[in-house]
Amino acid sequence: MESKTKEMVFSFALVITGIYVAVEGFRIYLRAASAPYFITTFSVSPGFIPFIIGIALIIFSTLFLFQCLKEEGKGRAEVLKMRWSEFASWVKANSKNMDIAFTIGAVIIMGIYTYVLMELLPFWAASMIFLIALFCYLRADKWWKNLIVAVVGVIAIVIVFQYCFNAALP
Repeated sequence: MESKTKEMVFSFALVITGIYVAVEGFRIYLRAASAPYFITTFSVSPGFIPFIIGIALIIFSTLFLFQCLKEEGKGRAEVLKMRWSEFASWVKANSKNMDIAFTIGAVIIMGIYTYVLMELLPFWAASMIFLIALFCYLRADKWWKNLIVAVVGVIAIVIVFQYCFNAALP
């Protein structure tokens, strides 16, 4: 894949990431504005900095995207169509690559941990399920060894961070 196409795809992904960060920053503000915090001034709420970073990421990534679509003698729509078809052919050619499929599977497991398990379960339970699932997916060792490592790892994390560092775990 050509360098300019990679830059276009990356800038598009950064725009999407910026939208996500800005929306989540605003959601943090909305949670902080309600009970028990009642932080109603947006500029002092904990969601202000993520919101500003998200907006900045959207602006600069969009500028970068437009820069990637510049090419002598061609319009932006034509360049976008050309680069998009190049990206689509790259995806089609690499869709059967098992390394990429394996990596996507691991990313999906991490996404389930972050966005599903951490919302539904306590930290220790979600982390244990995540570690066991990841070890099994990676075919690390026997299932009972994976279980022991996951239990010991989560217990160590809780002891070190919650009791030694007095840090609040999610």
